[in-house]
Amino acid sequence: MNNDDVQSQIQIAIKTAVNKDWEQAISINEEILKSLPDDIPTLNRLGIAFSMNGKPKDSEKTFKKVLSIDPKNLIAKNNIERLKVLKGAGLINPYIQNISFIEEPGKSKVVPLVSVGEPKVFSELNIGEPVEISPSKHKVKVCSQNKQFIGYLPDNISHRMLKLLDAGYKYKTSMKSVSQKNACVFIQEIYASKKLRGLPSFPLDQDALLPNLSAGESSETPPLEIFDPAISSEE
Repeated sequence: MNNDDVQSQIQIAIKTAVNKDWEQAISINEEILKSLPDDIPTLNRLGIAFSMNGKPKDSEKTFKKVLSIDPKNLIAKNNIERLKVLKGAGLINPYIQNISFIEEPGKSKVVPLVSVGEPKVFSELNIGEPVEISPSKHKVKVCSQNKQFIGYLPDNISHRMLKLLDAGYKYKTSMKSVSQKNACVFIQEIYASKKLRGLPSFPLDQDALLPNLSAGESSETPPLEIFDPAISSEE
């Protein structure tokens, strides 16, 4: 294949992964490797496709080839660690098949974590795995389903979500990235409290204020800056 053909195949390979067509993803990435045998992104895509298609041995072999080319490659390292954990349990990733990380303005957002937990915790997590958020004194923390600490939401998002959680908002949260150095969660609003008249959880204007209900501000007459038509139309 010439360079244009290879680039076209790469785009198709990415689309097959997005569409979770793992058989086709394996076939296309293997075809690309005939022209680019040491291409790390292609090898990583192939390793993931093998894993998701229930072929952990082929997946591990592919990721080990990546590390033979680039010993510091985090994608390959993290996937090999997860394969070890899943091998012990006889599982492949049971979550990623049914997860979407497409952001809906105001309703969902990919959020990086800060002050993250121990490496062992991340080695046992899967992309798409449900996790729990809960308020602490000044921050919102993220924990695994078995209560292991994963990390905190950043201060600006924590401060807003503490008020929203207190007002009754509810969220569905899952792991977007399970790399300890670049941990992210996907947070999706599933219930908006009537107290705040459906105020968006993740406004485009991150400085948008919340009504101070504890000070007796009425939810029937919220501050104008919250419901300014110009802001609402952007949401």
